[in-house]
Amino acid sequence: MKKKILIIGFGVMGQAIADRISKDKKNFAVSVTDTKINQNSQIALKMGLLWESALTDNIQNYDVIFVAVKPQDMPGLALSVKSYLNENTLLISIAAGLPLKKLMVFFGHKKIVRLMPNLGLCVGQGIAAWKSSGFLNESEKKMLRKILLTFTESFEVNKESEIDAVTAISGSGPAYFFYLAQSLEKTAKNLGFKPHQARLLVEKTFLAAGLLQQNFPYKALIAKISSKKGTTEAALKILDKRGTGKIIRQAVLAAYKRAGELSNG
Repeated sequence: MKKKILIIGFGVMGQAIADRISKDKKNFAVSVTDTKINQNSQIALKMGLLWESALTDNIQNYDVIFVAVKPQDMPGLALSVKSYLNENTLLISIAAGLPLKKLMVFFGHKKIVRLMPNLGLCVGQGIAAWKSSGFLNESEKKMLRKILLTFTESFEVNKESEIDAVTAISGSGPAYFFYLAQSLEKTAKNLGFKPHQARLLVEKTFLAAGLLQQNFPYKALIAKISSKKGTTEAALKILDKRGTGKIIRQAVLAAYKRAGELSNG
């Protein structure tokens, strides 16, 4: 029997999750909803998804609900739907900075999972970590893993604080990557390349690097490209001299600290 899944919040992540899960038509029936009805209902229709317009009346009919709204919108949403929730429904929040205890209070619900996916799921290369409230049985966890597998690789963490660490590494991680890419693109332009050439150089280099990294330690990969007294070694010496590794660690720790502040705030 198909599991009925509702995704509340149809932004970038909500759309990506809905698109991936809905491809498994044998096991899942996916509906979506959002406050931006005129705009997003049309997008949902084009994607072949069902639009849920009677949220409070029908919400008790869903086996799984993904809540993909902004953290500041969570209390209001919870207040409007909490009295209609089925106690057996699995509620999955992807909102950064909202701990399980708060979510349980907001929704007055026990079966809750906090999930931290990342932007990679939009291109079929997602990684996510999750932690449950402790009220899921093994059958429900098995169902959860099956659903997650449709759109991302994932793993369960032992402590909820690890979700904040995942946020700092893989949640924010793509931005660190784009920051480096942007710096390389600007440098290429300064060296005389046309904008489209600079962009192509960076894109192809990073796409290839992403594929090359599989199954090799990063130290070995760096060694493959670096030759003694060569160009790469000259560049890496500057990075080491300026403490780039330390700067990256400090940046990630700042993101981790902020994630913790949001969770405890």
